Amino acid sequence: MASSKKPLSNKISASISKKTKPLSLLDVVENAFISLSKSHKKMKSMTVALSGGIDSVVLLHLLHQLQKTQNFTLKASHVHHGLSKNADKWVTFCEKLCTKLSIPLDINYVKLPQKKSLGIEGEARRLRYEKLLQSQTDLVVLAHHEDDQAETFLLQLIRGAGVKGLSSMAHFDDSRRLWRPLLNASKIDIESYAKKHKLKWIEDESNQNIDFDRNFIRSKVLPILKNRFNHIIKVISRSASHLAEAQHLLDDLAQMDLKSHLKSINYKHKLNVKTLDKLSNARAKNVLRYWLEINAQLMPSKDLLDELLRQVLTAKKDATIKIYLSKEFEIRRYQDEIYIVPKNKNIQRKYEMIWAGESEIILPNGQKLTFKKVKGRGIHLKFLRDQKLKIRNRQGGESFKPDSKRPTKKIKQLLQESDLPPWERENLPLIFVGDELAAVPNFGIDMKFQTKAKDLGLEVIL
Repeated sequence: MASSKKPLSNKISASISKKTKPLSLLDVVENAFISLSKSHKKMKSMTVALSGGIDSVVLLHLLHQLQKTQNFTLKASHVHHGLSKNADKWVTFCEKLCTKLSIPLDINYVKLPQKKSLGIEGEARRLRYEKLLQSQTDLVVLAHHEDDQAETFLLQLIRGAGVKGLSSMAHFDDSRRLWRPLLNASKIDIESYAKKHKLKWIEDESNQNIDFDRNFIRSKVLPILKNRFNHIIKVISRSASHLAEAQHLLDDLAQMDLKSHLKSINYKHKLNVKTLDKLSNARAKNVLRYWLEINAQLMPSKDLLDELLRQVLTAKKDATIKIYLSKEFEIRRYQDEIYIVPKNKNIQRKYEMIWAGESEIILPNGQKLTFKKVKGRGIHLKFLRDQKLKIRNRQGGESFKPDSKRPTKKIKQLLQESDLPPWERENLPLIFVGDELAAVPNFGIDMKFQTKAKDLGLEVIL
């Protein structure tokens, strides 16, 4: 007996509403601009990520046209990875295109590290975004479209990603100032626009290399799916959109849990985990994912996240926890809080720096000291007339007396009695006037060097 069930391909086709008269690509971008500008006021300057390929060339042309009706400044940014023998030609192409359109262009030269922990594609993408996000504009505009979204979804699916990964790319990423106005446009729409306006572009020969996962999905997997399911690209895009909404709800739940259960004000930098065990396992992991996300960390694997939660909840209060997140960061626990710690913070190197009147000094370990002249606080300026202010790290044996009612204490003892994590104690800078210890940031000023109420002093803030 023949099955009464209709083929899935027909169901997908039927699930797509009948098309009305399609908007022009310029209308799509203009509508996206107007919609975004209602909720995000800072849209006065934009940087287009210009590779020279058809997608970014079309995007640049569209935004150049949009300037005729909307008020914003526009520039382009090209990243030269040096991976192709034609990379220099691509720079020349982008320069000529931007000159023709009278659009400023930044050329950024980057070099991939020898150890490519993210793979060639991943490292190239990381460096590209790193350079783009350094642009001094309100938005960085990317030319990703519907087909790119489908490729990203399938890549994440193959990698076993969760809701966050499967939600794929966002139309607008507020934290990184990224905007993708073409995300609902198809590759066919972009190609039609390029032909209509007689645009020229370059072809990246690496796009044909199916050793790269994205290229394999683009050239081998998606054509088969499109042949069977006519509207598969739009269906995948819709699924990604549903998952993005689900992720927003999970983020809202994480914020609620942080506020009502953990009562942690400074969870951006550290996370109080004393009451994490009061949450269900799933909600506790959701909080950890959210915390890692807002601290710009890559999502760990399921196994690593499970291990992180297990150690956080079961370790004794004085236990040393060190879990490696990446080649740059690790998770550490001290008392009832966990911290994301750059690995280079654990390397203690001796240094001495002379303050020459700067408002800020970056220390060798990446910490920043800020200097302000204030009334009634800090190191009395009279001590700096004939002696230099020096910054150096601990060398052992230093003593300090910030309070006249308390005895002089060794710095080591002072730090042991504080809530400062051990790895931060090792990197705490000390402030000397001449060869005498005058101040310890966050701990106070030695009695000898303190400023009287009506006098000016130098405040050093870590």
